[in-house]
Amino acid sequence: MNITQTLESITITTDDDSLFLNLADKIKENFTNSIKSRDKVILFYNENELVQRKYFLKLIGKIYEKISNDKIDFLFTHHKNIKLVYKKANSVQILININIKFDKNHIIFDLSKSDDIFNKYLIKCVETMKYEFFKNENLLSVSVDKAEKLDIFDSLFSFKEHIKYAVNFNFNESEYESFKKRIRIQNSKNYVRRFSMLASLLEEHFETLGCNANDDFETVRAKYLNLTKMYHPDRHLQKTIEIQKSYTDKFQKIGLAYEALKPYFREQDSFISA
Repeated sequence: MNITQTLESITITTDDDSLFLNLADKIKENFTNSIKSRDKVILFYNENELVQRKYFLKLIGKIYEKISNDKIDFLFTHHKNIKLVYKKANSVQILININIKFDKNHIIFDLSKSDDIFNKYLIKCVETMKYEFFKNENLLSVSVDKAEKLDIFDSLFSFKEHIKYAVNFNFNESEYESFKKRIRIQNSKNYVRRFSMLASLLEEHFETLGCNANDDFETVRAKYLNLTKMYHPDRHLQKTIEIQKSYTDKFQKIGLAYEALKPYFREQDSFISA
């Protein structure tokens, strides 16, 4: 057994498959916020599970002492993610490079250099969030709206070894910090209070576009483009005058709703950038 600690995580690596499975079962039985693959379990911080975490790390410490005849001190463990890894002796890892970009509330993974197994693993990691996999472009776009979800990415990026792969996550650290700052601001009380009130005043416009107040600008814009294409007067020239008028009125209402919502999203960006 090998244990490494960083400021953000504790990694427990073992080549004993029975020990790995036993510890994985204990995590499953006692913790709610974790993800598991064939040879890895990541346990995320949960403020309601501090007691279980304390006893789990105490168990790990006893096992480590028994195996290595050495003691280990777990330092500042409350907010650290815990990673349990099974690494078969003399196993050969596949090296892959994943380029990452950040676009407002979206993390975009370029999976052109990975394979289906890793892609499924990555999707499993983000399955609690809204995501879209563009198979033809080999892109995975993940939408993040809750600050607590950032822990998943901090943990994911902090480890090089994922199942049978050695992974290089390539991204701009400054852009990642700006991305996290954006998400945290959006979850702040001041932001939520301010824009919940504004959104309630614009509720009719959101409904016109088939959206809700929690949708981001990209979603609103996509709905707008789809609806304007559907109701554009040029598409209905062969219909009756009454239907043409009805569709034209709807087309104009859609345009007015979209124009009314654009300042709302600009105000959000200004608030975040302030």
